[in-house]
Amino acid sequence: MQQVLGITEATAAVLANRGIATRQQAMAFLKAEQAPFYDTLGQMKDAKKAIALLEEAILKGKKIAVYGDYDVDGVTSTSIWYKTIKACKGNVIYYIPHRQKEGYGLNVEAVEELHKKGIEVLLTCDNGIAALEEVKIAKQLQMEVIIADHHEPAFEKEGENRKDILPAADAIVDPKQRDCAYPFKMLCAGGLSYKLAMLLLKKMGVCHKALEEECLHLAALATVCDIVDLMEENRTIVKKGLKTMAQTSNIGLQALLNETGLLGKTLTEYHMGFVIGPCVNAAGRLETAKTAVALFCEDNMEKAREYARILTEQNNERKEMTKKAAQKLIEEAQKEQWGKENVLVVFEQSIHESIAGIVAGRVKERFYKPAIVITKAENMAKGSGRSIEGYNMFEELYACKDLFSKFGGHPMAAGLSIPYENIEALRKRLNDNCKLTQQQLMPVLTIEKELSFLEIDMNLAMELKTLAPFGKGNHVPLFGSKNVAVERFSIIGKEKNILRMILRQGGVKLSAISFDGLELWKSILKQLYGEQNCDAVLKTSFFEKNLDFVYHVDINTFAGESSVQLVLKDFRISR
Repeated sequence: MQQVLGITEATAAVLANRGIATRQQAMAFLKAEQAPFYDTLGQMKDAKKAIALLEEAILKGKKIAVYGDYDVDGVTSTSIWYKTIKACKGNVIYYIPHRQKEGYGLNVEAVEELHKKGIEVLLTCDNGIAALEEVKIAKQLQMEVIIADHHEPAFEKEGENRKDILPAADAIVDPKQRDCAYPFKMLCAGGLSYKLAMLLLKKMGVCHKALEEECLHLAALATVCDIVDLMEENRTIVKKGLKTMAQTSNIGLQALLNETGLLGKTLTEYHMGFVIGPCVNAAGRLETAKTAVALFCEDNMEKAREYARILTEQNNERKEMTKKAAQKLIEEAQKEQWGKENVLVVFEQSIHESIAGIVAGRVKERFYKPAIVITKAENMAKGSGRSIEGYNMFEELYACKDLFSKFGGHPMAAGLSIPYENIEALRKRLNDNCKLTQQQLMPVLTIEKELSFLEIDMNLAMELKTLAPFGKGNHVPLFGSKNVAVERFSIIGKEKNILRMILRQGGVKLSAISFDGLELWKSILKQLYGEQNCDAVLKTSFFEKNLDFVYHVDINTFAGESSVQLVLKDFRISR
């Protein structure tokens, strides 16, 4: 691979560790923006039927409702479908359920209300695969129902086999159906909606290049924010989307980029996942996600700027709420019995239900255990869970389905509604059923390859950049080096919490930085020199022992000059 592609041994190791074994696979990965998509119409179950139903509905002037969800994936999917059907001259509205009042997915009251408004076609996106009763009622009300979802279907076991339990919809497009032949199963709803929407434009004979690109940008945003594997088609969507997103023609996205200080900048997956995405999510968490859909569907810049300002303000409020709630639960977990269990299930009424999932994620990261945060809702308790590798949260919750009013999700995340009296039973059952070993409960940093400093230069750093976008399924490549000397160190940053080092190995010096390793560094100093001498050593800037490091190779640009910089993830005294 190294010789065939003319790349470094380190980059070849990263590709091999991603299961990329041939030149063709490597080129598809490295040039993902040029890679063709699979045959959606021919291979994805019900795709052809769904497009035909939508075409007929548009031509006959039937009233269509796009029924979405309140997170980034649901908001972008709804926006993609609404703008596409509008462009095809369809009679369309959108509906986003209120997180606190209605909860996730279809609900009977909403279906009945849409029927009263004359809706004849119900198109769900990012939900619907589990809505057995709601779809049944929609069909009784003479609605056509099209489901475009990416969540796991419910199932029943027949011996060793599983059979999907599906709603009685007119068309169900979900690659996770067991009898769907589509080869890539990891699309998010935004990616799925983008692919189907492009087919609808083609079927209707609508050529709208600007809209196609806008839909791509929204799909890329959804793909990053829904934390699906950034491989194959997902990688293609994100890489193509990032290439032109900074120049998007979507008025709402322009306004949000401007409000967050990103307009005109080179955008990365970081900006989507940690700047833009949280602003979109904040609308559905604190108020209504309809604001976010309205933003992406807006044609007036002044209105779009007002929507964008509201979203950023809500996100700032959400961040403060999350920080306080996560700290509260982390402190409680260190004192309470539930914090000693392998699956952390906590009921905390004071936490706003809209941030339960984020808080669960923080708790999971702090203790490296599956975490479910349950809080008080309108009629019953609601919870969100975040998992670790090796623990399929969807399947574990499915084994407890008799305890829930509603639940759904993925192996790594799930949401649920549960009667208050069943919370303790859920905690006990999940922990009794838990088969996680102590080894699985230890966070592991997996390195791609051990490197000597002689192998690390600007060429390698630039090569590794071509492997982006990074995320689930394609993590930032980590490397390790042993017996490295610390020539000097310093504590920097506004809050004096960032560790900077100059490292030396084999005559090669490299700059390194750690954003979260200061406490580890202090613990090493205390171990070597005693707690009473730690502060004095911190002031000297010198360290006499060699260390082993885990890091990723980055490029630091300052005052127009670029240099290689190691971003440290872990370190220890060399043995």
